[in-house]
Amino acid sequence: MNDNSPIESHRSNIEISLFLLRITVFLVMFAWTVDKFTNPAHGAAILEGFYFIGGASQTIVMAMGVLEMLLILAFVAGMWKKYTYGLVLLFHGLTTLASWDRYIPPDVTLTFYAAWPMFAACITLYLLRDLDTRFSLSR
Repeated sequence: MNDNSPIESHRSNIEISLFLLRITVFLVMFAWTVDKFTNPAHGAAILEGFYFIGGASQTIVMAMGVLEMLLILAFVAGMWKKYTYGLVLLFHGLTTLASWDRYIPPDVTLTFYAAWPMFAACITLYLLRDLDTRFSLSR
């Protein structure tokens, strides 16, 4: 690539921007993951209410929390980007789309709209994962 290309002349800004997206997506996912440990009944209610998966025990919700924690720790560390960024995108995308009825009147829940910029951030991170090298364990 030409050293005078727009990407090269802004590489540091791109790296910092992608790192900030990665950290903030992680923070949201971390809060949801911790909730699986501190309030597994809430996690079971979400599975039933949004995904139509009833009867999930607290043990299952906490096991999901363990797997999710491993995923998001690898994600925030920038490891195995194709897979970790892809899975974070997939999971957040499913969550965003599963809440479709919260975007339609009369049951509009404004806080659910915050999922859309995060969805865009997940897409951006996945598409630009090779440029996300700041504080990343894999380059």
